[in-house]
Formats: sequence, C-alpha cells, structure tokens
Amino acid sequence: MPKAMTTTTVTTEVKLSTALRRKVLTELKTFAGLQQQMKVLQVAMQTKKDRVQTLFESAGEFDALTQGVALDGFKAKYISSTRKTLDKKILIGLGVTTEMLEEATVEKPSKPYLKITSPGEKEGEE
Repeated sequence: MPKAMTTTTVTTEVKLSTALRRKVLTELKTFAGLQQQMKVLQVAMQTKKDRVQTLFESAGEFDALTQGVALDGFKAKYISSTRKTLDKKILIGLGVTTEMLEEATVEKPSKPYLKITSPGEKEGEE
C-alpha cells in the first residue's frame, strides 16, 4: 500500500542589519534586472534558431542541417533525440512490489544552490 505524503513549509523570520539588508537588496535588484535581460535574449535567440531552421526547410536542404553544417566558424545541427525512463507502474504490473521499489531506490545528494525568486515571478519559473 503506498504511503501518504504531506509537504509543509516553515517560514522563519530573521532580522537583518540595515547595512546587510541594503547590500543584499541591491544585489537582488541587479539580479532581477539581469534575469529580465536574459529572458529577452533567450526569446531573441530562439527566434533566430527558428529562422535558421525555416531557411533550411524552405530551401529543401533540411537534411544538411540534420547532418550538421559549418559556416564561417558557426556550427549548426538539428538534433532529435529520445530518452528512456523506468515506468514504476509497469514494473508493479509485472509483479514488482512497492517494497522492492523502495529498497532499490537510492537517494543521492545533489549540488546545493541558491534559488532566487524575483517579485512577481512564479515560484517554478527560472
């Protein structure tokens, strides 16, 4: 029988010195500005990628793009890949128990990082 899980969030209020608060806020505002610039650049770069792909398609030379093209030091290649995942529901259907799945599950630490969410940004956006 699957275990029920509950997630809770605890908020701790910390008093910051005025000097630290001012310095951190300056850095966070700079971060938000850079984040906005990066979003604009990502959209512009994707637009250019789409345009290059369209140029190859309209010229009837998309196969060249799938093989890879080099032009004046630039390289472009259309990459289409797949990935494999282990479906736990199918394993259970094949007779593997949830206890076996739990025993075979290994928890590994991941690299710690600082997550910054700008005002007005949704929690999941980055």
